[in-house]
Amino acid sequence: MSDVMNDTFGEVMAEDAPDVSTADALAILRQHYGLGGSAQSLPGERDHNFHVRTESDGEFVLKISHPAEEAGFTDFQNKALEHIALVDPTLPVPALHKSLRGEAQFAVPVDGSAPRIIRLVTYLPGQLLSRAPASEAQDRNLGIFQARLTRALRGFFHPGAGSDLLWDIRKVAKTRPMMVHIADPRRRAMVERAIDAFEQHAAPVIPGLRAQIVHNDMNSYNVVMDASQPELVSGVLDFGDMIHSPLICDLAIGAVYRWPAEGHPLAAAARFVAGYQSVQPLEAEEIGILLDLIRARLALIVNIATWQAERFPAKRDYVLRLGAEVWASLERLDGLSSAEARQYFLDHSNSE
Repeated sequence: MSDVMNDTFGEVMAEDAPDVSTADALAILRQHYGLGGSAQSLPGERDHNFHVRTESDGEFVLKISHPAEEAGFTDFQNKALEHIALVDPTLPVPALHKSLRGEAQFAVPVDGSAPRIIRLVTYLPGQLLSRAPASEAQDRNLGIFQARLTRALRGFFHPGAGSDLLWDIRKVAKTRPMMVHIADPRRRAMVERAIDAFEQHAAPVIPGLRAQIVHNDMNSYNVVMDASQPELVSGVLDFGDMIHSPLICDLAIGAVYRWPAEGHPLAAAARFVAGYQSVQPLEAEEIGILLDLIRARLALIVNIATWQAERFPAKRDYVLRLGAEVWASLERLDGLSSAEARQYFLDHSNSE
């Protein structure tokens, strides 16, 4: 699988990070931030994160990066958060909490490991989108929120934006070798059709589309909803997959997690797109490849997740947690043509 893992993200994913104990996390908090309290480990794909409850200074997330993570890439995330706070201060994103020495990030060995980058950000309270009841209002509000986030990032740039990440929809064809881990030949063929459709319909169009730095991972575990009003967005987490990419690729990622329910399989996604367009109108060429991008993201999820489950058995439940929804979506969208989807989006996702 080494041919698949030659990019920056692949290198970080290829080896699991050494565990970090709660005691080590609390020691870092005391020594570098002057904070005391409790720390609870949070699930993560490649980093170690802890939900920190301090005695008198509020709640935070302590982020301990994978040893292979480069300082320039975490600096990219830090600068993006600062830019968003400047451009749209009401947009709920984590805020950096600097160390006692005034550092946004620093590197220290953890329990004998190679130096790891440490950061502390504010904790966003609420309910994860993955656990919040869905509604039509929620679909639209999520689209509005994603468009606001995109607009807040449109004037921002950083050298880290050029990183070659495997979680880039445009790189979906690179994950074809991972399909060997999909045991069911019918499902494997479905994923192959999704990648083929991307290469046929979307890949030739993408170079001419609007592009900028985008969040690139508005999945249902990265979005926080209001606990008492689950149709309202309370914030977005994890800027670790940001890249410079077409706007429509970023939109497609958010649309994926508006899972098909009863009725037309794109109904919830179309409401999401309508909300997005009320802030950031789309161009005809972008709408024309949206289905192909949605299916490509679904293919990317199953390919990477099944590969990770084989390589890291201890993380199997975590990386496959969306398996049922992803496979159901691929099934529902498999027979839909790009032309049919384009017309459906045009008819049902205007901003009026």
